[in-house]
Amino acid sequence: MVAGHNSLKRITHRIYEELRATRAIAAQTSWSDALETFRAKCDIQVMNRNGFKEPPAVRDRLIRKHEIMLDYFEKRYGAFYRNYDYDAPLPPADPDMTGRIWLCWWQGIENAPEIVKRCVESIQRNAGDHEVTIITEKNVEQYVKFPQWVKDKRSRGVMSLTHYSDLLRLCLLADYGGTWLDATFLCTGDLEQIAFGKPVFSIKRPGYLHCSVAQGYFANYSLGCDKTNRWIFRALRDFYLHYWQNNDYLIDYLLTDYLIVLAQRHDSRIAEAFAAIKPNNPRCDDLWIKLGDKFDENEWQTLKAHTSLFKLTWKQEYPKTVNNETTYYGVLLNGNLK
Repeated sequence: MVAGHNSLKRITHRIYEELRATRAIAAQTSWSDALETFRAKCDIQVMNRNGFKEPPAVRDRLIRKHEIMLDYFEKRYGAFYRNYDYDAPLPPADPDMTGRIWLCWWQGIENAPEIVKRCVESIQRNAGDHEVTIITEKNVEQYVKFPQWVKDKRSRGVMSLTHYSDLLRLCLLADYGGTWLDATFLCTGDLEQIAFGKPVFSIKRPGYLHCSVAQGYFANYSLGCDKTNRWIFRALRDFYLHYWQNNDYLIDYLLTDYLIVLAQRHDSRIAEAFAAIKPNNPRCDDLWIKLGDKFDENEWQTLKAHTSLFKLTWKQEYPKTVNNETTYYGVLLNGNLK
């Protein structure tokens, strides 16, 4: 009963936030536009459940949603973006902290689901000379000093752990550079070759789905930069802080993606840095849908031929065997999906 009550409470809160967001969008654009964004958000929820099928009508609504949301952000926060000092001097980079691979599991990796533990082990195995740092609730302040108002909003439940994690990755990259990966990435290749030695890094798959305004050109679960280009993520961090300093709710779940696009619009150097990322990891999202299938070595070799980072999820359950045959999930848990 308690779990059911909490679930209902979350759903009720989410509906309230979406209605509040729709009204705020209408205030800057129009009710017609605001309702279009609401409809597109509903489309995304359906796609989350139907295997991310994107028929033309849905694609068009999603593209229209992104146009409206970018217009909203420009009208609401454009002055801040235009007046921002992108060229302010950067503090010196700490040589002991640069080039790290940043992960986060707030509860501590010892308390993570098994699939997350296997993913983290795969990243550590392929990190080479790069130190892997796992941020937790206990050690976060060793690396990032959040403003007190941010911590207050977190303690009051205004900012969820998801929002906190979005801010965390921007802060880490702004302060130290390196590479951020979500803890649910299975890594099968050398991360030095995949993610380092580039001004800016992200998984890039042009022509991908339109759920996000990124449309495959970047993915905020995989971001990185060298120490020279930390200023890009300082700007993104400051945009993010400016939003939350002026709001107590999330206007859109993909806020970070919109801020990255807006930053590119307001500074051509940021646009050039993201444009310079070469397409990579084209089958990043193809493994998680197969985890419950019988393991096929030939298929696995094909999957990882041009992809070394596979985004998985801990929020679904998978069988270890099917008809007495080991599944991809079973091989993963055994530590043999490499």
